[in-house]
Amino acid sequence: MSSRRWFWPTISGIEAEKLLMERGVDCSFLARPSSSNPGDFTLSVRRNGEVTHIKIQNSGDFYDLYGGEKFATLSELVQYYMENQGQLKEKNGEIIELKYPLNCADPTTER
Repeated sequence: MSSRRWFWPTISGIEAEKLLMERGVDCSFLARPSSSNPGDFTLSVRRNGEVTHIKIQNSGDFYDLYGGEKFATLSELVQYYMENQGQLKEKNGEIIELKYPLNCADPTTER
């Protein structure tokens, strides 16, 4: 997952919200380990000027959003929802778009 720069391995939900509000725009997102369910992950997405957190279940065999499509890797899940806008929705039916990955690696350190 080190090549997936949208993955932040050491931040909390509060830190994700701060980063997305300071550095992101609407439809910016990042993925991070879940603080409430060790082994699971969370997608944090900025939308309408606030941050939504979406739980990603890691069953050991696949990743999913507690139902729906199943993926072999976290990268495949993120790629799918980036490429298939309109598939990721709130419980009330509102669409959540993943467009702009918030990169973890500082580009100036890559040489």
